[in-house]
Amino acid sequence: MRRNTTQLLALAFAGVMLLPFSIGGVFGAYLAGGFVAGSETEPLLEWARMAFVYGWIFVVGFGGYRAYAVALRPDNVGGLLTTVSHRDVIGGLVLAELTLWSAFLLTIGSAATVAFAVGAGSLLTIPALLLTLCLLLATGIPAGFIIALGVRNAGVRSRLLSRLRTLFLLLFGIGYFALIFTNAFASVLEPVYRALAPTPIDWFGDLAAVGLGIGASPLRAVGAVGFTGAFVVVAAASLSRLAEWLWYADGVHITHEIERSEGGSSRLNGLSKVLSRPVFGVVAVDWKRARRSPISLSFALYPLIVLAGPTVTAVQTGEIGTGLPLWIVLSGTWVAGSLFALNVVGQEGAALPVTLLSETPERSLVIGHALSGALLIAPITVVATVTTGLLSPHSVPVVASLGVSALVLSAVSGTIGTGIGVGFPRFEAVSVSRSTKAIVPSAFAFALYSVAVLVVALPTLIAHSGTVGRALGSVLGVSQFVIGLSGTLVSAVIACLVGLVSMYVARDRVSNYRLG
Repeated sequence: MRRNTTQLLALAFAGVMLLPFSIGGVFGAYLAGGFVAGSETEPLLEWARMAFVYGWIFVVGFGGYRAYAVALRPDNVGGLLTTVSHRDVIGGLVLAELTLWSAFLLTIGSAATVAFAVGAGSLLTIPALLLTLCLLLATGIPAGFIIALGVRNAGVRSRLLSRLRTLFLLLFGIGYFALIFTNAFASVLEPVYRALAPTPIDWFGDLAAVGLGIGASPLRAVGAVGFTGAFVVVAAASLSRLAEWLWYADGVHITHEIERSEGGSSRLNGLSKVLSRPVFGVVAVDWKRARRSPISLSFALYPLIVLAGPTVTAVQTGEIGTGLPLWIVLSGTWVAGSLFALNVVGQEGAALPVTLLSETPERSLVIGHALSGALLIAPITVVATVTTGLLSPHSVPVVASLGVSALVLSAVSGTIGTGIGVGFPRFEAVSVSRSTKAIVPSAFAFALYSVAVLVVALPTLIAHSGTVGRALGSVLGVSQFVIGLSGTLVSAVIACLVGLVSMYVARDRVSNYRLG
C-alpha cells in the first residue's frame, strides 16, 4: 500500500470525507443514550438485539466481499505456500482484516461507545459495548472469509461456474446498484434477519445492554461470550481446510475454441464486404477483445450511472417522463465514443510497432476504432430512445427528431474521441480489478471527451426538453417539433465539424508517430 501513491491518496480522501459523518455518528450515539435513559425498557432490548444482528450481517457481508475480492488473493501466494503453511497464510490474512476493522473500532467505535454511555448515564455500558463490538468482529470476519472461501472453492471446481463467473459478477453488480437506487435493502435483509434472530447471534444484544437496566438476560450475555469462543475454534478449523482445498486445488481449465476463417468470424462476413480489409480488421479485433475480456471495458459503464436516477424514477412511478429519452441519448453517445476510440495508439500494446509499419495505419486505426463503438452502440441507443420517447409525453414528430439526434450523435462520437485519445494516450496497463490489468484510456482523455460530448449534445438536449422546448416554442411562435429539429441540426453540425477536426488530428499524429 505504501508503494501505491494513488491508493494512499484515495484512502486519505475517504478518511477526510468520513470525518464529518464520524463526528455526527458520535453525537448521534450520545443522543441515543439519552433516549434510552428516558424511555420505557420493553422495546429497547428488542431494538438492541435487532441492531446487533443487522450489524453482524453487515460485517459478514462486507468482510466476505473484501475477502473474495482482495484478501484471498495475496501477491505471490504460490511463493508464500512454499515457505509457510496454508494455515499461517489464511491466519495472517484474517488477522490483517481484523486489524483493519479494529482500527475503525478503536477510534470511532470507542468514541461512540463512551458518548452513548454518558448519554445513558451508565458507565458500565462502556466495557459491555466494547466487548460486544470485539466479539462481533471476531465472529463476523471469519464468517465472511468462510463464505468467500466456499464461493471460490465452488468456482475452482465447477466448470459451469467458471464459465459463468463474469455473468454472475455482472448480475451481482447490477443487483447491488439496483438495491442502492431503489432503497430496497430492508426487503432483502429482512429474511436474513428472521433466519438469524433465533440463533446465538441475537445474544450479542443482551451482552451490549447488560449494563443499561432494560431487562437484558445475563445468561444470554454469558452465552454470547461462550458462543464466540466455540465459533472461533470451529471457524479456525474450517478456514484451514477450505484454504487448503482452494490453494492446493488443480482447478478446472476452460479451453476456448478459436474461430478460424480467412475474412474473420463468419458472423462478420457481411461487414467485411462493406469495409476495407484493414478497417474491418481493426473492428474485428476490437470486438474480439471486448468479448474475451469485457471487464477491460468497465470504464465505459460509468456514463450509464447518469441513467440510474431517471430509470429508478420511471420504475417507481410507472411513468416515463420527457427526460428519460434525453438521458439515453446522452449516455448512448457517451458510451459509443469511449469504448474503443479513446486510446487509438495505446491499446495496440506490443503490436504497435507492426501496426505503424503497415500501409496507411492512420486510416485503418482511426476509422476502425471509431466504427467499432458506433456499430455496437448506435442501434441500441436509437431503439431505446425511440421506444422510451413513444412511451413518454413527447409527440411523435419530436420523438422522430430525437431519434435522428441519437443516430447522428452516437455514430459520430467515436470520431470525436479519436483525436483526444491520440493526444493523451496511455500505454501502460492498469488494474481494473484485483486480478485483471488492461490498457484503458487515460483519466484526462476520458474527462476531456466527456466535456466535449456534453457540449456537442447540449443543443439537442435543450431543444427537446419538455420545459425549455415548449418555452422556446411559445416565445418564437413555432411548434416544439421545429425547436427540436433545430436542436438536432445544430448538434449534428457541431458533432460533424468537431469529429472531422478530431479525426484529422488523430490521423496526422498516427502517421507521424515515432516510437521512443
